[in-house]
Amino acid sequence: MDPVLDNILNKSLIQVGRNLCVKVGDKEIEYNPKFKLYITTRMSNPHYTPEISTKVTVVNFTVKESGLEEQCLGIVVKAEQPALENTKNEVITKIATNKAIILELEDKILRMLSESKVNLLEDVALVETLQTSKETSDEVKSALEQAEITMKKINDTREMYRSCGR
Repeated sequence: MDPVLDNILNKSLIQVGRNLCVKVGDKEIEYNPKFKLYITTRMSNPHYTPEISTKVTVVNFTVKESGLEEQCLGIVVKAEQPALENTKNEVITKIATNKAIILELEDKILRMLSESKVNLLEDVALVETLQTSKETSDEVKSALEQAEITMKKINDTREMYRSCGR
């Protein structure tokens, strides 16, 4: 998304006299409360950052039956066992965070290896980073394994409601 649209998406309005305005680029444009912005894409499965997703309503007109079933199942489970659905969402967030940590560690190590000017065994910072990364990686992998076990239990419980989601 073009950053010029941020003020429109955030509805960052400015009072100029009696009129509401929105700044687009370096211009202030009068804002009409009935204004609606529709953005379309030809991408079959677009991915938006969390920042964009919180600012807009995404309507996917290519929802498949299985995706719709999962959404319905999520609604039923949330109504019947809200704690279970909240736990599922927390576990999914933890899994994503842990995977991002692992990628970040890998990138840091690769960057340090490529930037190293001395013998790799003599680079104290690199050796310390490798040791720290190994410990962190082990902790993250353990957390991921635990999260997968938890997700299996959650999914098994959710399956009891599958007929309601259809």
